[in-house]
Amino acid sequence: MSKFITASLVITSSLIATGAFAQSAIVKGKVINSRNNLPAANTEVALPQLKILVFTDANGEFNLSNVPYGSHDLRIGSSVTNPFVTKIQVDKELVDLGVLNAGLGEETVNYGSNQLPTVALEESETSNEDDGISDQSISGVLTAARDPYLQAAAYTFGNFRYQLRGYNRNQLEVYVNGLMMNDIEQGSAYWGLWGGLNDIFRNQSVSFGLQPAEEGFGGLQGATAYNVHAANLQPQTRITYSRTNRNYNNRMMVTHNTGMLSNGWALSASVSRRWAQEGYIPGTYYDGYGYYLGISKKLSDKHALHLTTFGSPTERGKAMGALQEAMDLAGDNYYNPNWGWLNGEKRNARVNNSFQPATILSWEYTPNNSTIYNFGVAYQTGWNKNSALDWYNAMDPRPDYYRNLPSFYLYDPAGAKEDMAAERRQFFADNPDKLQVDWERIYEANRMNKRTINGVTGSRSVYIIGDDVEMYNKYSAFLNVKKKVNDHINVTGGFQAQFQITENYREVKDLLGGDYYVNLNQFAERTYIGNSIYNQNNVLEPNKIVREGDKYNYNYNNMFSKGQLWAQTTFKYNKIDGFVTARGGFESFQRQGLYQNGLFLNNSLGVSDVMKFATYHAKAGITYKIDGRNYLYASGMIGTEAPTFDNTFISPRTRNLVVDRINLEKIRSVEGGYLIRAPFINARLSAYATDIENTTDIKRFYHEDYRTFVNYVMQNVDMRMWGTEFALQAKLTPEFSATLVGTFMQAFYNSRPNVSIVRDNDTNTAIETSIAYIKDYYLAAGPQTATTLGLNYRSRKFWYANVNFNYVDRSYVSINPSRRTIDAVDGIETGSERYHAILDQEKLPSAFTVDVYLGKSFALNKWNSKLFKYGTYLYVNLGVNNVLNNKNVMTGGFEQLRFDQAGRNPDRFGTKYFYGFGANYFVNVSLKF
Repeated sequence: MSKFITASLVITSSLIATGAFAQSAIVKGKVINSRNNLPAANTEVALPQLKILVFTDANGEFNLSNVPYGSHDLRIGSSVTNPFVTKIQVDKELVDLGVLNAGLGEETVNYGSNQLPTVALEESETSNEDDGISDQSISGVLTAARDPYLQAAAYTFGNFRYQLRGYNRNQLEVYVNGLMMNDIEQGSAYWGLWGGLNDIFRNQSVSFGLQPAEEGFGGLQGATAYNVHAANLQPQTRITYSRTNRNYNNRMMVTHNTGMLSNGWALSASVSRRWAQEGYIPGTYYDGYGYYLGISKKLSDKHALHLTTFGSPTERGKAMGALQEAMDLAGDNYYNPNWGWLNGEKRNARVNNSFQPATILSWEYTPNNSTIYNFGVAYQTGWNKNSALDWYNAMDPRPDYYRNLPSFYLYDPAGAKEDMAAERRQFFADNPDKLQVDWERIYEANRMNKRTINGVTGSRSVYIIGDDVEMYNKYSAFLNVKKKVNDHINVTGGFQAQFQITENYREVKDLLGGDYYVNLNQFAERTYIGNSIYNQNNVLEPNKIVREGDKYNYNYNNMFSKGQLWAQTTFKYNKIDGFVTARGGFESFQRQGLYQNGLFLNNSLGVSDVMKFATYHAKAGITYKIDGRNYLYASGMIGTEAPTFDNTFISPRTRNLVVDRINLEKIRSVEGGYLIRAPFINARLSAYATDIENTTDIKRFYHEDYRTFVNYVMQNVDMRMWGTEFALQAKLTPEFSATLVGTFMQAFYNSRPNVSIVRDNDTNTAIETSIAYIKDYYLAAGPQTATTLGLNYRSRKFWYANVNFNYVDRSYVSINPSRRTIDAVDGIETGSERYHAILDQEKLPSAFTVDVYLGKSFALNKWNSKLFKYGTYLYVNLGVNNVLNNKNVMTGGFEQLRFDQAGRNPDRFGTKYFYGFGANYFVNVSLKF
């Protein structure tokens, strides 16, 4: 792989060097919308006679290359709207037009944006549940033009759980007002933190892949930076109502931005609500709010202060993957085992409740026209809670528990019992409600269990609902510096510093009709019968009586510190653009146990050793401009990443034990391609290859042989992702265009990790080791082949109609690595049907869907200038995904980590699947004035 990357860079650099010094003129400038004095981002700038077209970047700036000398008409805005046109004279090698004040209406600026509805995935896969219609443009390579491939990846392939290039979510960096928003524990960005605030979080710049980012280094996926300072938001009032049949049914949003007033103040506020009594999947519900408040004060021509606060308190009933057997019994591919009937209403046992508000105070200092400093501090707090049924020495209450299903009798190690399986199937046919949580039986079991514990007499709950709680307190500081050295070179850099304490514990949410619960470890009781110490979750409070709101089971703190310094140089010349970026970082974390666990008396209470890691990243890229429309580019990156807390501490809920010889992850990546940016064709053909090596991955599950929960520690896990991407957008007429997007990738494991198995409820310190033979198995990264054909019509009268034809293939279920060990096939004949059933990875069926989008904007002042002022618009949008109502589209699945070690039968604990929504819609009506 290293030789491949090196050779690619050398060859590409050699090709670029051949024409590096060709002479031609460059025309540059900055577009300001004179109606609001804000930069006109993502706006067409064209020389129509020369068939040269680019888009402005997030700052409204543009560069036109290879422009011949002479007089030309410069057009700003789409040709199908009312563009701003001016004549320019090119008589030298570099023509700087300065600031162009163009009177652009909202249709002109935003008309090129696809009003595409995003479709939220099932809750288990993403926290970004904002599936509203969005007009946010995604910047591409070289310019801020909306890259059709990125639009397809986000809005079309995303419906099938597609992961961009096979990367995890932690490989995308997200910034708000210069502050990195990625979670310090897992590295991922959670879009739900500002859910429902679409009107505010529109102004963004996006870098894709290894391209340079504006606010930081960027991940393998790139970076997204939001600027939500009140001073930078377009003056307007916007009222929006949406109706959908997805995760929620209704959405209301109200937003008001003053823009920068004559007294130097700017104020912006937005509130929203999203709600549904039941979403698309049975038993789910949604109740989410959002708020934003921004205040800006211009202190002088050089100084400005910005205060921003936002949050999105949300509660939602969750769905989860299920066995196909259970779905067939229910007659519904959207079977959800999390809910049951209680007093005539559906009650969901698994509920997520989250609220993590953030406040950012930043100071913007502009000493001159070429330098900007942005320094800020931030505070984020809040919680994330996930509830589930918990029980003590009682029957498993989950309706899809394997012993409750007919397959339990079919796959009995003692021999199949067909008659009993048939009897069970008939039972569910006659009693379909028994496929759901039996709340009445649970309440009755609790009421009948009269006990006296620690002098307390009452109904001791054997079933409760517990919340796994994470309470956050995060403190941040950051600095971003942007310096224009000259007309060719820009330098940016800065730092990010973060400190966070997270308290983790389980909390009694509902006693379900009982009077109290006892904080004991039932698994330790099974292993060490009669031992009154080992069964204590906390020996400091033995046999503690807990009630609703009390902590139990586990209680510990995570403490994190992280700092990063980065610098970047970008250069632009007539034939060559390029960049060099570097980042150095340091991070540390440790565990502080607040319970003294009875099984681990000497290694559970108090602070652990501090885990410290120093990391680095470096990347560089170069672009060769063949002419004003054709480009070749190549980029490369190397770096290291620290392991996460959960992949360092083996069992953080019980003790301070860490992985032996934990190491940094190593990353190497290269990408390159060809682009064409012309008035009638916008295309990109690219290829990439990435190695991520030396990772540690800990999986936690119930082990059938050990009859207890274990920590399955895999070390030296390597992954490789390579592939090609193609996107073509052709304007066939001024109003009609076609888009073709496709990708073929290979994302797979590239090593045979070492495995250590550590038991959770056992004082035995012996660790079983083995090797997981998972090399060349695919990652569960969604479809690894995907394509979409879009036909788009945009009328001069400001309405549009789009239809997309989508095809995906080569999606694979997530594998259980313990099934790829020598022990798993011990005694099984090589090459037999059972042998392949254990080892082979399941590929999900290919799928075909069709999506339709319609939209219309109305300039109301043109209808009635007395009633509506200039700039009053009504927007109506409709998006329908999967109009063919195909309810058999498998979007993902995972092999259960529990494996039948005794019978070696993979069907005993079968694969669980997810299905994409059938026909689903989103209607959006928005009034802006």
